[in-house]
Parts: sequence; C-alpha cells; structure tokens
Amino acid sequence: MSSVRSDMNKEIRLRAAPSPTGKVHIGTVRAYLPNFLLARKSGGKNILRVEDTDSKRNAFGDSQLGVHAMIEAYEAVGIVFDEGPHVGGDYGPYVQSERLDIYKKYADELINNGHAYYCFCSSERLAELRENQKALKQRPMYDRLCRSIKPEEAKKRVASGEAHVIRMKFPTEGETVCHEVLFGEIRVKNQDIDDQVLLKQNGWPTYHLASVVDDHLMRITTVIRGDDWLPSYPKHVKLYEFFGWEIPEFAHLPMILNPDGHKKLSKRYGANSIIAKMREGYLKEGILNYAILCGWAPDAKVAHQDEIYSIDEIIELFDLAHMNKTAARYDQNKFDYINGKHIRRFTPEQFADRVLDWAENIVLKHFKVDVISGLEDWEISLQAEVKKYLPLWKADITKFNKCLALEQERVVKLSELPASLAYFYIDEFNYSDSDWNMKNRSKSELAAALKEVFDRLSVIFEKGSVTHEEWEKVVRGYAEELDWKAGDLFLAVRSAVTGRLQSPPLLESIEIMGWHKARIFIEKAITWLSK
Repeated sequence: MSSVRSDMNKEIRLRAAPSPTGKVHIGTVRAYLPNFLLARKSGGKNILRVEDTDSKRNAFGDSQLGVHAMIEAYEAVGIVFDEGPHVGGDYGPYVQSERLDIYKKYADELINNGHAYYCFCSSERLAELRENQKALKQRPMYDRLCRSIKPEEAKKRVASGEAHVIRMKFPTEGETVCHEVLFGEIRVKNQDIDDQVLLKQNGWPTYHLASVVDDHLMRITTVIRGDDWLPSYPKHVKLYEFFGWEIPEFAHLPMILNPDGHKKLSKRYGANSIIAKMREGYLKEGILNYAILCGWAPDAKVAHQDEIYSIDEIIELFDLAHMNKTAARYDQNKFDYINGKHIRRFTPEQFADRVLDWAENIVLKHFKVDVISGLEDWEISLQAEVKKYLPLWKADITKFNKCLALEQERVVKLSELPASLAYFYIDEFNYSDSDWNMKNRSKSELAAALKEVFDRLSVIFEKGSVTHEEWEKVVRGYAEELDWKAGDLFLAVRSAVTGRLQSPPLLESIEIMGWHKARIFIEKAITWLSK
C-alpha cells in the first residue's frame, strides 16, 4: 500500500492528536513529525486536534495552558499546523471537550442502528468480573451481559435516569480484516474483540469513538499514531464500517525506547521537555534530523552517508514505506553527533546569529512549559551564565565572531559556549588542581617552566604579529632544554591562559584576547602555582 493516498483529487490531510499535557519531548516530536513532513510533501494540511477528554492528562487541570505550551514547543522546533485551536479552520472545534454534542449524536446513531447498546453494569460488578477472569486465566473482556437487554427496556432505564455507558456491539462471529501501511493485512477473530465503551457515564467519549468521528468529520486521509493503538485498530475499522464511512490509511509507528530497549523513553534519557533540550543547545535542525532517524531511513540510493539532512531534504525524502516496525532505542551519542554536524553546517555569520538567538529567545525566554514543569537547576544556572555574558558578547560583535569561529568545529551543543568562551571575557581564574596536568610535573616545576617560557614569549609577542612557526619554536625549544615533552609545556601555557586543559588553538586564542591579557593570566598562574 502506498504511504499516502494517491487520489489526486483529494487533499491529503493528516493530524496530530495529543492530550494537553503541555509536555513535548523527543518521542512526541518523532510521533507527530511524519504528519508535518507528509503534509508539506503532498501540499496537504497538517491539523492539530487536542484530545482532552481525559482530565487527568490536562496540565494542572488547565487544558488551555497545556495546549498553548504544546503549540509553543512544536513551533519552536519547526513543526507548524495549518488548522487547530490556535489558528482555526473549517472543521472545528479542534478541542474534543468542545465537541461533546457531536459524539452524543453519533453514539445515539449507533444505538438506533443496532451497532451499540446501553450497559448498566456497576463498576463493582465489572471489577469482580475481571478478578474472576484473572483467576481463571481468561482474557479480560466484558461478558456482554447488557447486550441481551431489549432496546425498549434499555431506553426506559436510561429515561428513568439509571447510570449507564454506551458500548459498541462488536460481531461475535467471523473475522475483521484491516489493512495497515506498515503491517499489511491484519485479520482478527471477532469473538476475541471486546465490546468497547464508546460513551462514558458522564457523557464524555472514549478515544475510540471520538477519534473515529473526528477523523471522519475533519476529513483526515492518513492517520499516523503509536503502535500501542494497533490492538484497537480492528475496533476502529469496524466503527467506520458501522457508520458507512471511508476508512483513512493507518500507520502505527513504534515508540522510542530507553537505550536498553526494554522500557518507554524516560526523563533520565530523552523524555525531558524539548524546550529544555533547546536550552541545552540542541538546534531545531538537529532535533528534527535525529527524531526522524529514530525508526526511519531513506532509500539507500538517496541516503546521505553522514545521515545529516536539512528539513527540506527530509520532506523530500520521507515516506512511510521505510519506517521500521520495531522500536528505536534512544542514542545520546548519535543525537550529539547529529547536532554537532548541523552546527558545523553554518557559515560563521549564521552561527553567530544562531547563538545570539539561542541566548535571547531560548535560554532567557519564559515558555509556558516552564509553568507546568518548572526549571531544573542546570537551566537556572545556564540562564545566569547567559545573562552575565550576553551583554559582553553583543558589545563587541567582531570579537564575538572571532571567538565563536574557534569553537564552531568543536562544540556539540550551544550550552557549552558560555564556559568555553569565558576566558575571553573574564579578568582572572579561580584555578584548581584539575585545571592542570600534574601527572608528570609538580606545581613548582610548572611555575618555574611558565616563568621562563613567559619571558621568551614576551619577546616575540611584543614585536607584533606572531606566526605558528615562531610560537612553536619558542615553546618546543624550551621544552627540549627542560627535557620535557613539548605537549607538557604547551598544556601548562594552555592552563594558564584559558583556565582549562582543553581549548581551541592556543595561539589564535591569544591573538583574540591580546598578549597584554594573556600575560596577566600567565603571571597570576605562576603566583598560584608557587603557593
């Protein structure tokens, strides 16, 4: 079966249908990204429909807050919607709690057509039934007790105010045949399918009724959802048949699991807020690139060997036919690799613009999800760092661009930058032993070596521009006199000038900060080492 309907006369319409928890993470981005990609590829529509019929999943019980937090997060990574509660459209309302009369109408239609029935069983009876089935090692299913009540009697009991639900009257003989994009033909024996509750006692629909009704009325042509709904797929197919409606294409995608492959993605790994990921310095390009590769790869003939794709390339190449049927495992190393590659795709000017945008509009911005989840300690610390350095970065853009140019080939995520660029913007370091290579040299040896090499470097730097050849000749030459490895002496100078053992090319760093500042750092390092 094709990945998207090929009827050229029909607009392709896909939908994301989240609950309004307000929490969007890499797993939910991957879940709804295919809708956006296929809508853009086909010239169709990507619709946001909020499924808020389960009040337990509403953010703080506030559906509106959760909706706006989700929209804000999706738009931040580049997933936009053509219709939804925030932009309107011809098929609204786009929030299920505003559509209750619609669900009641169609539930009544099923009753009248003999495809559903009123069930008056108490919660206590149903609990006892489940316990008995469990004890007998039977499949937990409703025993269809109320299915035998005559319709006239059932309607009288409803009219008298007796508590009830509406259940689907699933056939008990034969089989239901379903066609699914990834899994092909699925056949199930009707006797094995439960009589699903469609309308609850409070008049609110279950997912099964609401999703089918909404997908039909909103003219959804392709439904992409998690494979946890695959067991329920036959129920939904049967509902379409009961109503006499055309069945959309269905694709059930596996979720992203923890690295061990056994559990649903947890916050310890990638299931924290996607806004937090962006604050951490993951680019929207890196997020979308990594997310779509969790369970999908393009045809080998057009695949990129480095697996790096722009959003336009992903839109062009994406199809459902190449989605995996098995769950992907979260891979932090791959995520970092992809993000770093996207950072290195920028021109130096683009990179500088993106870093400033990240600082101002991601790190320091107050997002609605912050109200729901709060800020973690590292986010608060990062905000403090950015508030400290952002004015300094913007005060001298030329200098800032030069500093960034040294880091662009090294950085994996943007949150590394405040610390890695700090030595260009501070006046002194609080050195610690961990900032120095003391495996082979004592503090006193390092202090003495720095004092002498400092005097020799001063001679060449105070003349003006210094070449790499002159720089290395001085440091390597003195290392030979000391009978040291050259690397030990270079590391000592690096620690003195940058306050750390790893940094961008040292000569270029000194050229940007200026020899005057570098010599102050070296003198203070000698003093610290001599204590």
